[in-house]
Amino acid sequence: MLKKLGNGLLYVGPGVVILGVFAAGHMTITPESDRLQSYRIENGLIPPPEPEAEPDQEKLSPAEAEAEGVERDEEGRIVPPAWRYFSFTMPFSANLGTTDRLYSIEVSLSVFGNPFVGDVVMLRLPEIETQLRPVVLDQMQGMTEDEVRDPATRNALASRIRDALNAALIEMDENIEIEAAMITSVLLT
Repeated sequence: MLKKLGNGLLYVGPGVVILGVFAAGHMTITPESDRLQSYRIENGLIPPPEPEAEPDQEKLSPAEAEAEGVERDEEGRIVPPAWRYFSFTMPFSANLGTTDRLYSIEVSLSVFGNPFVGDVVMLRLPEIETQLRPVVLDQMQGMTEDEVRDPATRNALASRIRDALNAALIEMDENIEIEAAMITSVLLT
């Protein structure tokens, strides 16, 4: 008798446990709609609820109203600005002053704004990289070893590179504005 009971539990027990877990999980899920309320509304037992007014997309919260140039997508949602980064494919090399020694720097650019426009800019920058490289090299010419080693001078160089690239992009009739140029790596030889 015990053997039959053990075999019965062996075959039936796992099924009962799985059904019990399924039933417990099913009872914890809340339905998307109240079927009883739907029945009452359909049969005229209760009046239908008033439709909720959609929020006015033109009204902005005070924080949003302060921000100028709020951009929205097709559905009217606010599109927050985002940073995009572009690194030149190869480092820039130049002579140290009038010596035969070289230094090499890697430059990255950042663009801030609408993510949709930023994506287009990130696709366009590799296409015009060959026109932008001479602009960066012009800013690097004549630097001494002390200037290359000095972080303040490198920051000033990055600012000059940004300004020169923005001027070059205007001359090229490109609708791109570089927010910052960063020197990501320096190598002295």
